[in-house]
Amino acid sequence: MTLAESLNNKKFIITCELAPPKGTDVSNLSKMAVLLKDLVDAVNLTDGQGGNMRMCPLAAAHFLLKEEVDIIWQLTCRDRNRIALQADCLGSSAMGIKNVLPMRGDDPKSGDHPEAKAVFDLETTELIKVLKKLNDGFDMSGNELKGKTNFLIGCTAHPNAPDLVKQQELIKERFSLGAGFVQTQICYEIGQIKKFIESLGEFAKKTIVGVTPLKSLKMANFMNEKVFGVTVPEKIMKRIESAKDQRQEGLIIVQEIISELKNTGVGGIHVMAVGQENELPGIIQFLIN
Repeated sequence: MTLAESLNNKKFIITCELAPPKGTDVSNLSKMAVLLKDLVDAVNLTDGQGGNMRMCPLAAAHFLLKEEVDIIWQLTCRDRNRIALQADCLGSSAMGIKNVLPMRGDDPKSGDHPEAKAVFDLETTELIKVLKKLNDGFDMSGNELKGKTNFLIGCTAHPNAPDLVKQQELIKERFSLGAGFVQTQICYEIGQIKKFIESLGEFAKKTIVGVTPLKSLKMANFMNEKVFGVTVPEKIMKRIESAKDQRQEGLIIVQEIISELKNTGVGGIHVMAVGQENELPGIIQFLIN
């Protein structure tokens, strides 16, 4: 079942995230594809996350498609002009990618090539418009394509946004332009997540909420200090700190969040195993049981 079919069937969706390798060795990526394909509805492939250089996600996608994994291709505005963005979209559609998540992309200054020049020829909302035109069979300049794309287009959101009404308006605009699902940043405050979901109205059932299990107090502090817009509440920090097994406690906390989410009408969860990608299959099995 594809992500689009899962959304239409109102199934509680589980997606997760993999980063292409830092190098040409794809053996672990292929191994993870086999282990994850029966656990999740789709796998996000990141596009230079953190502003770091890694294998092109389109090349990495080839190895997941071989295992019949439904891919959500994260496409950033950071590295390509409008010609390259459209060219990659045509290529990805032809190779079998069905879902695309347009994003602004992290600033290169935060990555491993801080001297790199960012492009940002298009912003995210403009890229959604372009993707819709490609689905309709035309490029950005109005030229007809010989074979159109058929993407399910996503957009991003943040449960911790300071103005949830403004964010809801942005999501509504992006859906009117062609978006069909939402994936969110991490949030650990269930009360805030519920406020966010309530603010979404009809879009809640198309929204996949980001979760990340904390493996240690050190990781919790890192989230608070280094990850934009993410706050680990004091009560969770104390739970992690006092736990005999901090990694296990982090998993239990996320399991509790998921249990609460299942009663809200939200579309599903997106598991981002920051620093724990090799443990994703086991993490997902724990969280959904």
